[in-house]
Amino acid sequence: MSTVFFHSFLFIFIIYSNGLFFLKKLLKSKIEFNFYEISLLGLLLTLIISPLINFFVPLSDIVIIINFLFSLAFLFLNQKIFFRNAKVNLKIIFLVGILMLANIYGSNFSDDLEHYHYGSITNSDEMKVIWGNSFLHPAYGTTSLWLTGHSYFNFDHSRLIDIHVLNGLILFLILSLFLSEINFNKKSDSFFNKLVFSILLFILIKYTRLKEFGIDRPATLLFCFLIYYYYKFFITLKNKDFINNFIILFLISIIIISIKIIYLPILTISILIFFTNRKKIMNRKYQLIFIIIPVLIFLLKNIFSSGCLIFPLEFTCLKFLSWSNHLGSSEFSSMSELINKSWNSYSGNLSQFDYIKDFNWFSTSFERGKIEILEYFFTIFLVILATYLTYRNSAFKKQIINLDILRISLFFIVIFSLVIYFFKNPVLRMNHHLLISLMIFLISFLRSNNQIIKKKNYLVNFFLIFAFIFAFQKNFVRIKDNNFVNNPLMIISNKIAEPRQKEIDNFEYFIGWYGSAPIGNQDISNKKHVKFLIFDIISNKNYK
Repeated sequence: MSTVFFHSFLFIFIIYSNGLFFLKKLLKSKIEFNFYEISLLGLLLTLIISPLINFFVPLSDIVIIINFLFSLAFLFLNQKIFFRNAKVNLKIIFLVGILMLANIYGSNFSDDLEHYHYGSITNSDEMKVIWGNSFLHPAYGTTSLWLTGHSYFNFDHSRLIDIHVLNGLILFLILSLFLSEINFNKKSDSFFNKLVFSILLFILIKYTRLKEFGIDRPATLLFCFLIYYYYKFFITLKNKDFINNFIILFLISIIIISIKIIYLPILTISILIFFTNRKKIMNRKYQLIFIIIPVLIFLLKNIFSSGCLIFPLEFTCLKFLSWSNHLGSSEFSSMSELINKSWNSYSGNLSQFDYIKDFNWFSTSFERGKIEILEYFFTIFLVILATYLTYRNSAFKKQIINLDILRISLFFIVIFSLVIYFFKNPVLRMNHHLLISLMIFLISFLRSNNQIIKKKNYLVNFFLIFAFIFAFQKNFVRIKDNNFVNNPLMIISNKIAEPRQKEIDNFEYFIGWYGSAPIGNQDISNKKHVKFLIFDIISNKNYK
């Protein structure tokens, strides 16, 4: 318990300091952000620079200690702005903090932690970026930024606990941010309240277990923050600091994509804003560096990991690089498609090739996931109904805010995501941005005026209380099932308490624990380890 408390406060202090430094010292933003917004932006900044640091040094304990010392120095030199922006509502902190602890103590770990997540985290902790690490494990080629973040925000002696702490913190910040806007924002318009209210209900009802986080739900939570940020700072406060807000919006987008490449359609929002304001954006050449750097980091981390701009898209692979895994990218893409389309549940006579053709997979995949699909769509229906009932007395007036870009973006995100879903990746847990986009798109057409929700609106309180009770109840049951004990090492069991260490040409690295996983077995007999300056490269033996 003490480790969870201490590390939670420590990580919050660091990301808040990083966020304040980014906004006030680098961007020199004139907008007043609240504590949760600053902390989330600080987390995003830390995530994007973590692979840059890992390029030169391991993300060992010393890195976060140095960041902590930097935060202390920043606090000492900037006490006024540090504390002026650190105001929080203690009731919200207490309520959501208790829920976060219940999530941490009631959750097991993601299945993918044992497959490849922990191996990836350990590699980043123990060594610099390994060029060509997709040869060691194909899933390493995806180089999720959230896993690099886990390497940054952990201490070696408590690595498993810190995985839960970081997942819990992003849930804590998003819930606290949205809850504070509903209760205390007196300037927000009716649609903004509906947007925040509906997303908050969805998260409270469906995101009740950290075990299901992995790298999918952090990306979804940041997508919710992206929608929130666009509406608040491009519509509600549309005339304030446009360039910096565009930079921040783009930064959020590229980080989400760096966590999960399937979220690529969310770039629609930034693209539409850019083309409608391209002259204004292109005239600010100094600020463009804050757009170019994240893109370069995203591309370089992919290139060094797999030799591809976007793994596992084979046509993006640079075959002239000795560590280019263009063949592995094609195999990984095919195998992933088979797994995602429920090949392991199929009992017919079709070959793998014929199974994924012409939607032959659909009936098997739907039968396997129909309960989950129905549950999510039922949840969306309930959230939309609750939002409608809460705002049903609002009289319709002429729309005074421009929702065109948001609606068009959400529409295209839904369409593009559906195409990806049906043709490549029909796994609902990886497509929550599709569900949330559809939900918000439909809610945007609910008729309402510009009235402000008042705290006496009993329906708001009723639905939120119900959602919090539901979330607490789910976790209290899990805590009881664990005999009120939280011991990550015990939960994950002794046989896999340490990642498996392997070597190639005397070069040691870590992989996941599931050696029998379909995409976990790698033949490295035709690979070699090469030292280039300070860097470790894994390449093909026959490469000259």
